[in-house]
Amino acid sequence: MKPGEKDLYVFLMHESERYCTREITVTDATICEVIGTAPRTLCNARKRLQERGLIRHAAGRGNRYTYTICNPKTREPYPGQPRDPARLPKKEGTPPLNKAVRQAEQQQLLTPVQGLSGVFR
Repeated sequence: MKPGEKDLYVFLMHESERYCTREITVTDATICEVIGTAPRTLCNARKRLQERGLIRHAAGRGNRYTYTICNPKTREPYPGQPRDPARLPKKEGTPPLNKAVRQAEQQQLLTPVQGLSGVFR
């Protein structure tokens, strides 16, 4: 990923967190000012991020674009309203460990006793 693409994506993710939405409307001038890039670089980055399936964009009036954050795995916008939290399925695999199992594992990871065992307790 080129620096312009990375900068735009980080900016969009920051704004998404800041405003608690997956749909951001912003002008090119604002983005260029914040991330310090040229308008042509921004245009190319916008196209490349859409090709990669990370965002979708739509042009609006006054050089404003509406960006929609997409799920990188499906390359589609997250389901539901943009202001609703994204509910992702849990990963399959090992079940979460309870506290007793974690403590037992930590005790096993401690360094073994060296020297005369039983002399110093």
